[in-house]
Amino acid sequence: MMELYKKLILSDAFKEWKSKNKDSFLCSYVSIQSPQFDFYNKDDTITSFAINDEIEIIENEKIYNKTDIKPIDLKKIKSSEERVADIAKKKYKKETFTKQIIILQNSKKQLWNLLFMTSSMKILNVKIDMNNKIISETFEPMTKFMKQVK
Repeated sequence: MMELYKKLILSDAFKEWKSKNKDSFLCSYVSIQSPQFDFYNKDDTITSFAINDEIEIIENEKIYNKTDIKPIDLKKIKSSEERVADIAKKKYKKETFTKQIIILQNSKKQLWNLLFMTSSMKILNVKIDMNNKIISETFEPMTKFMKQVK
């Protein structure tokens, strides 16, 4: 993650954007298929930078579920996304994980928020603090999250 962040902040695209958005701050890192860094803007929008071969900028997205958004403190990050994913997966050794979403965020406190889909059609959501301790977890069938159509 840190190498990707350095690639981002050294890019011309980011430097140009940041020069116009001095008050914006890093508020989350999301890893689904490609990594993405999100910056909170003072007008209550988010600008995202997806890191692929090129850096894709998605500007001024509206925030749908506004919570207390705080900056990410990069100095507090002690583990990589791979390390925190291993912490969660080791606890559920019998499961086969098919998809994963890993988010670094800071609302009430800075943490890793991991979401895994399993081959047994269950969803595991684990939150891990900056000391690599699991602070919450839920493991439920996917059907619990589906609405029934009448």
